[in-house]
Order: sequence, then structure tokens, then C-alpha cells
Amino acid sequence: PHIASYSTAQHSTALYHTTRTSIRPEEGHHYRPCFRHRRKHQFRTPPFAANKMTNAASSCHRRVCLFGTSANPPTGTGGHVGIVQALSGLRLFDEIRVLPVYQHTFSAKRNQLISYDQRVEMCQLAFQNIPNAVVSRAEQRSWQHQAQHATDLQALRVGTADLLEMLQSESPHDEFTFCLGADTFMDLTAWKWKRSRDVLRLLQGRLVVFLRPSAGEGALSDKERIRNRIADVNKEMGYSHDPIILLEVPTLEAISSSMVRSAGSVEEIKQIVTPEVLDYIVSNDMYGFMGRN
Repeated sequence: PHIASYSTAQHSTALYHTTRTSIRPEEGHHYRPCFRHRRKHQFRTPPFAANKMTNAASSCHRRVCLFGTSANPPTGTGGHVGIVQALSGLRLFDEIRVLPVYQHTFSAKRNQLISYDQRVEMCQLAFQNIPNAVVSRAEQRSWQHQAQHATDLQALRVGTADLLEMLQSESPHDEFTFCLGADTFMDLTAWKWKRSRDVLRLLQGRLVVFLRPSAGEGALSDKERIRNRIADVNKEMGYSHDPIILLEVPTLEAISSSMVRSAGSVEEIKQIVTPEVLDYIVSNDMYGFMGRN
């Protein structure tokens, strides 16, 4: 099957003319015209955009890519920021919606999270200069919605399928895609997530799987492993339109949020987070960095 694979090195020019965007100066964001107004906007539909669309003859819809992250803290171009930049550079989406995790499904990770408000604020700082990127509190709203019907909040586990159902009910004409890393994709498609198949069903298979660029035989075998899994998923779920994008992000490095939390000094994390996020961490005495050099 055809696997769409993109490299951010190609993003200096528009890959597809579907996404010729107009800019509303007063709003400062990109938008695409409704289908009924598109006679002036001639374009070719890329393979990814050719999958089943909402019946948009009578209403507009947007293509929204969801990127969930603990953001504890969000990392720079070698990590989270680089991924969102690559998604924006694809020019396939009207909006890149960053979703800081409200509560981890696993209690061990949940206890490691700093406050949700602080993580949202750091995301706003980290992604503020990326076109089409928006930080959303949708995870919080999804949890609160589920909590209204829960008898035991301690046992409440809100999954991605619950989030997607809420978003689709709020914006029924929008087309959602979910971005995730290669290892997370393997877990999802090994059906380890809560309601794994429902996640694929709700998205109609629209996923962006990001990975580091190939470097050596080991990396090549990793890419082939992902390609093979994508082919298996397409076959098992009955997808004929190859909805899954494999995205190489050249800026990705072997860094993580946990490296920031365990660093011994501010100097160690200067290359991991953006300057704005670093200032926020230090000024708010987060992760024990106050007073360190």
C-alpha cells in the first residue's frame, strides 16, 4: 500500500495546492475557503486529503491535527516544538491543536505531573510562533464531562476515544487527525489503549506517525517495522485510501521532558527547551531550578 512519507526538508514549498491558504490579517490565522467558494481556488487533492470527507457541500469544515503531550515541560526544536513545526510545515491542516494531558491514565505518571495550568502556559510560550498552532484545554473538558457521570473519580480513566467523541460532537464538520510517535503508534495498533479500535474508527484511520530521520541500519529497520505495521492496520481495518502519514522530523534529537526534570543545573536544559519556557521554569521555581546556575 502507498504510505505517505514526508520530510520537513521539503516544506519550504507547498507540497500540495489543496492547502493554499488565505490569511485574515485581523485574526492572524490561516483558513481555507468553504467548498462552495472554492471555484477561485484551483488545487489538486493529495492522497491523504482524498479520504472520506464530511458532507461539506452545505457547510465548511476544517482539518485539525491533534497533538497530545504531557508537556512536563514541553521541549524545543529537538522535541515537541520540532514536531509541531513539522506538522505545520506539511500544509495539510488548518489547525495544529496541542492538547496538554490533563490526567495520565497511569497513576505512576500522573503523580509526576506539575499543575495543569502551568503546563498549558508553558505550551502557549513554546508554540506561540508556529503558524496554525493552538493550545487547547480539551483534555480537561473531556475529563470534566466524564466526571459528571462517574461514581468514583479516583478510578476514572478518560481515554483518547472519549476525547474524540467530545470533539466530534462539538465540531461535527471538522476532520480530525491524531499525531503520535512511532512507539505509541505500535502500542495503539497492538490494541493496548483503552478502546483502541474505537480511536481508529473515530479518526477513520487518520494518523500522523512521527519518527527521527533514518541513520544507519537500525533506524532503517525501525522505519520498515512501522511501514509493515501500517500495512497491517490498513488491511485489518479495511482502509483502501492509506490514511496514515509517516512523517520524518529531521530536527528530532534524543531528548525528553524527563531530562529537564532530572537535570542538575539550568545550563543543562538550555538546549532542550525554548528560552521562553526556560525563563518560565526558573521564575516559577519549577523542577527545583531556583537559584541554580
